[in-house]
Amino acid sequence: MLSHCANPQCSQPFMQLRQGKLFMVETESLTESGNVAPPATSSKIRLRPRRVERYWLCPQCAQILTLAHDHQSGIALVPLVRPVARADAPKFRSRESA
Repeated sequence: MLSHCANPQCSQPFMQLRQGKLFMVETESLTESGNVAPPATSSKIRLRPRRVERYWLCPQCAQILTLAHDHQSGIALVPLVRPVARADAPKFRSRESA
């Protein structure tokens, strides 16, 4: 169950779905022995139970971070990359100001 922001440096409590960003990550199923289940064939994909983990980033953290899933290391916080405006890029004017 979600209780707080996925950023360990943030203590923002989870209150509402419409605030911040919710992530649902399908992880590999474990066998009864605790090992990762082998990949299913295409005919058995729908029959294999899926494990879904939910993570939430508060509005402040969601502006600068996102979550990435790696099969080896699990969930990781990743800084958002925002395009930087170039000084030599053409500037577009609105029709009203023309």
